[in-house]
Order: sequence, then structure tokens, then C-alpha cells
Amino acid sequence: DRKGINMPGVKLPFSHVTHKDKIDLSFGIKHKVDYVAQSFVSTRKDIDTIKKTVKDVLPNCQVIAKIESRDAIKNIDSIIDASDGIMVARGDMGIALPIYEVPIIQKVIIKKCNKRKKFVITATQMLEHMTEHSRPTRAEATDVANAILDGTNFVMLSAESAAGKYPVKSVKTMNDIIKFTEKFARKPISSWI
Repeated sequence: DRKGINMPGVKLPFSHVTHKDKIDLSFGIKHKVDYVAQSFVSTRKDIDTIKKTVKDVLPNCQVIAKIESRDAIKNIDSIIDASDGIMVARGDMGIALPIYEVPIIQKVIIKKCNKRKKFVITATQMLEHMTEHSRPTRAEATDVANAILDGTNFVMLSAESAAGKYPVKSVKTMNDIIKFTEKFARKPISSWI
């Protein structure tokens, strides 16, 4: 059923770039994709491997590192430097790390990407409540707004738009939160009320 397993703290004795990844890359190259995101990046070498495969054929293709593990966080500076962009993939990150660390790690990664002028995507469970309900929770709306205020360039829906009951409404709701946040973020707080 297309599920994977996450084994926090386990060091795998093989490359994170799998045979299936190589098949998927070939498909992407054939269809001239604009972006490739690599899951479970742990070192700069993982990104260098993908770039070597992609950049010769598609020089404008952007390579995104998905940050999901303690190893990736330890190597975050070199991974950011090697990547065109970073995805803060909070789902698996929240399994690999204590959940209370995720918000601070997210903020640190966003700040590091902004400093290096690399784009950053905040992903996973942004509006998860909307997979079953027509409205997000207040905490989810706040989460999206805070990611924008922190400097994320993109926020990403997953199950909400892929398998949820309200995919279009989820996209519209996220867009409304983004627009309102960006509009008011440019004004002094005293003018908001």
C-alpha cells in the first residue's frame, strides 16, 4: 500500500539513493521536470549523487533535500550548501526526533536557508484536519502563518489535497492564510488592530 518504514537512529549500510530513485530520476529526466526532491538525505553526498545524475541532462532542474533525520540536521549546513532548496519534512522528522524539537529545528533551518538565499519548503500536516473536516484547527492556521512569518518560501499540502475530502478548499484556505499573513506582516503591529 505504498507505505515505507522509518527506523530512527539506524544507519543504513547503503546509499539513500535507491534503484527505484534512479528509475524515478530517469522518468523525471525524460519528462524534463523542474524539481527533484530526495527523501532521507543524510549528507551532502546524497545531494551530490542526485545532482550528478540530473544536472548534465537538465541543467535548470532544482534539487531539493528533504530533511527528516538527526543525521541531516547534524549535516544541515553542508546539505543546504549543496542543495538548490530544502524541504522541512516534518512528518518523518517528528518520528525520528522528539516532537518538541521539531518547531525549533524548523525555525533554525528556515533561518539558515534565508541567510544562504536558498528556498525552503515547510511540509507535512499543515492543514491535516482538513483531510476530514471543512476547516483547519486554529493551531494549524497559526502554524501556516508562523511558517510564513519565519521566512519559509513555500508551504506544502500532502494528504489534505491528495486524499482528503476537501482538496480544493484546503488549497484555498492555505492561500487565504498566506495572503493575509503576508499583507499584515509588512505593517507595524500597532496598525493591525
